[in-house]
Amino acid sequence: MSKHIKMAKQEVIQRDIEIFQEGLKNGEEGGVMEREEILRTLVSCGLSEYESKVYSSLVFLGPSKAGTISRESKVPQSKIYEVLDQLTNKQLVEVFDGRPKEFKATEPEIALKNLLEEKMNEIDTLKSKVQSMSNFLKPLKKDQVLGGVWTIKGEKFKEFFNKTAEMLDRSEKYVYAITRDFSRSASMAGAVKKCIKRGVKIRVIGMEKISKRNYYKALWYKEQGINLRFFETKVHPRIIVVDGKEILLRLDYNPQKRNRFRFDSLWSEDVSLVTVIDNYVKNMWGNANTINFRKIPISL
Repeated sequence: MSKHIKMAKQEVIQRDIEIFQEGLKNGEEGGVMEREEILRTLVSCGLSEYESKVYSSLVFLGPSKAGTISRESKVPQSKIYEVLDQLTNKQLVEVFDGRPKEFKATEPEIALKNLLEEKMNEIDTLKSKVQSMSNFLKPLKKDQVLGGVWTIKGEKFKEFFNKTAEMLDRSEKYVYAITRDFSRSASMAGAVKKCIKRGVKIRVIGMEKISKRNYYKALWYKEQGINLRFFETKVHPRIIVVDGKEILLRLDYNPQKRNRFRFDSLWSEDVSLVTVIDNYVKNMWGNANTINFRKIPISL
């Protein structure tokens, strides 16, 4: 590690310690840091919930007996000695021999500095491992094509929407989608918005007319600037086509049900299959009906 990086780390640690100490002094009075925030920070530094409660309580209490510490920290009496031993081993608590024993928190400036340095060393080690792993795990060569069809079985819409969002994130030119009622998830909505910003053209075909059931779902897509049409049909797979390069189909076991039904999702980059589905969806778009929201009654 270079001298400059090491100095920068020390400055960060010192700043965090000063902020934390101020919080510990004022925590009971609603000062810079609230007590809950102090506990969360100690847990983030590697202490358990009980250890965090006991250490912060001891800072406030000063030298104290186990019973007092248990009451103040709300750590069960049956656990207090075990937790105090753990903190002692971590050099965060000092023990005064006597009958009964008394315990004192190590000064925060020393204790927190050790905790933070240990945590940052762990992060540095993790970074090194991630870098080594990244060098080892290389993706397939760009000129290699994944063949066949990948099947994803499930009962939760989230799985299908997450795969859709993943595909949308890879899109560059266009996306076609066939949906029943214009449903979406949070991850998919985020991916759609990013597509629009990149200039990707999205066209969505609904399988039913606009009604009370789907009006606001469809309206959301329209407000994003997406072209919508509908092609009335009771039975049809959900389809996503991205750039004519990959497809996703959802085959419902019971197409008439709207909730709690099983389905299989099929994803593929197979050139011949993608070409067929891509042409099919484009043809369906050409034969679908336009949606004019101005002519839809507001009372829906």
